[in-house]
Amino acid sequence: MNEPVLEVRNLQVKFTNDHQDVLAVDEISFSVNRGEVLGIVGESGSGKSVTSLAVMGLIPTPGKISGGEIWFRTENEAKPVNLLNVDENIRREYRGGQIAMIFQEPMSSLNPVYTIGFQITEAIRLHQRVNQEQAECQAIDLLQEVKLLASDEQLQEQYLNKIQSTYNPQQGSPQLTQEIKTYIAQQKQAILKRYPHELSGGQLQRVMIAMAISCNPTLLIADEPTTALDVTVQATILNLLRHLCKERNMSMMFISHDLGVIANIADQVAVMYRGKIVENGSIGQILVNPHHPYTKGLLNCRPEIDKVVKKLATVSDYMEEVKDPVTGEMSIEPKQGVTVSSISESEEKQRLIKEQQKRLEKLQKQEDILSVENVRVYFPVKGVFGKAKDVFKAVDDVSFIVKRGETLGLVGESGCGKSTLARTILRLIPSTGGTIKFRSNDSGWEEISKLSINDKRLRRLRQNLQIVFQNPYNSLNPRLTIGQAIMEPMVIHKNPKWATQKQKIERVKMGLERVKLNPNWYNRYPHELSGGQRQRVCIARAIILDPKFIICDESVSALDVSVQAEVLNLLKDLQQEMGLTYIFISHDLSVVKFMSDRIMVMNRGQLEEMGTADEIINHPQKEYTQRLIASIPKFPEELKQSTNQMR
Repeated sequence: MNEPVLEVRNLQVKFTNDHQDVLAVDEISFSVNRGEVLGIVGESGSGKSVTSLAVMGLIPTPGKISGGEIWFRTENEAKPVNLLNVDENIRREYRGGQIAMIFQEPMSSLNPVYTIGFQITEAIRLHQRVNQEQAECQAIDLLQEVKLLASDEQLQEQYLNKIQSTYNPQQGSPQLTQEIKTYIAQQKQAILKRYPHELSGGQLQRVMIAMAISCNPTLLIADEPTTALDVTVQATILNLLRHLCKERNMSMMFISHDLGVIANIADQVAVMYRGKIVENGSIGQILVNPHHPYTKGLLNCRPEIDKVVKKLATVSDYMEEVKDPVTGEMSIEPKQGVTVSSISESEEKQRLIKEQQKRLEKLQKQEDILSVENVRVYFPVKGVFGKAKDVFKAVDDVSFIVKRGETLGLVGESGCGKSTLARTILRLIPSTGGTIKFRSNDSGWEEISKLSINDKRLRRLRQNLQIVFQNPYNSLNPRLTIGQAIMEPMVIHKNPKWATQKQKIERVKMGLERVKLNPNWYNRYPHELSGGQRQRVCIARAIILDPKFIICDESVSALDVSVQAEVLNLLKDLQQEMGLTYIFISHDLSVVKFMSDRIMVMNRGQLEEMGTADEIINHPQKEYTQRLIASIPKFPEELKQSTNQMR
């Protein structure tokens, strides 16, 4: 069990751009033992994915491996092989056969024009000498192993339940036996004939796992396999991967930016920062006694559901980069005398709880700013000849109010209707029924649901109603500078306060300063900014007209935990400074609890339950809410107390 399956020695990967070399991976070394899970953790750009691509031999142009060794040993080989010295044809046999990879975004990894059955059998036949029928049998077995398809016994039980009014399963008959076999065969063929777009994100990730383990690899590389998934689906995928490693004695490299996820699956951890491994060790050692300030920052910037904090810690609270005056090289130095506002059991915690209670009492006295009554959003499901056969109830009879200055958290799994409800409130999607009313300072109630798209009153209202979308990459026009993107709402709404171009530019620069970006970046393009910086630009654009109400639709789910902490702190600061009201949408209850005064839980288009953040988190009434809370990644209990003491 202790023999190394993979040994990476002094690996160096560089990318050449405009005749300049950029080191993406800078002489790193690590090993993975047989049956062991190595977690590689770090922010975007730290070199995690480039390291995994180097092991697979998939470094894209203009990148190249400029130094180091990658030694790999299968169970049947007496001596390890340096993968960097073997012929490409031999390397191809290792890739997919002995070393498999699960990529972050399954929808981008699967071909949309082929069925999942075709794609899995293709992978099997590429590495194994089997015919199509044998490959399909293996594909079915794999889909049952990853629990995308029920077992034969479960399929038989399903059929008997369907026909229990006609047959007595106790009696049995040759005809019934044949019908059961036919039903099981039909279900197996049906799943093979599905296309990627017919499966959910979690189901697609199971297909990717089935494809990756199809040749019984020695090493599985999982590159952020749960980042885009709901917490419930994430917990299921983590359990599945743990089970597969144990059953198959398979080694795994698990890559993530979240130490909470890593803590639930890894045996060993390597922490990467700017192409270097700054700390490595066992999961217990890293969680209980981290030495590097970057590791401490990653540990503490995660919002935790059982902690009371006023502000999240960030990586910059723990370290700073110092330039050597002689060599000009940058080095990391820990910040001295930093106090972190992460509290467990203390008088400070009680003080913060009292502050929250006072805030809730104050909010109760505030006027209502948004009223949603019996809102329904139905979409037609087309049948034969394009006629409407049925309706899909995306939002079904939802009612709630939002107080001025409040943050209402909206949680639920993908497909529960959160984003549809948000877009309906902003009149981006028409409602099927119900009323939506909004009240700004200068006018009374306006019934948004009755206003037509071209109504001038709706355009006027939208100055006070803004939204920050999930993906900052898709939210900004790549042809516009960030200054032009932020200025766009002022141009559209023609506010007389900023009539001249000079006034608009000054206003944009002030907006950049508000979201803690350099105002001199006015002429930069989105591709020149990181994901967190782009999201700050989207926030600046949302607040540029001094709105009263902002919907944050999964606005931090695509960000690293350290960047996420910075953006969440920024949103709280802006709320206090500008008196903003938020609806904060997320599938992550830890994040929602940190941000929200009240929480609303949605399930299958309906309101499941609603209450204060404390009531929903600590005393959930519905089984669905309890399941969401139980799925949140947590540090193992035996390490929790030591970790809290470290903080």
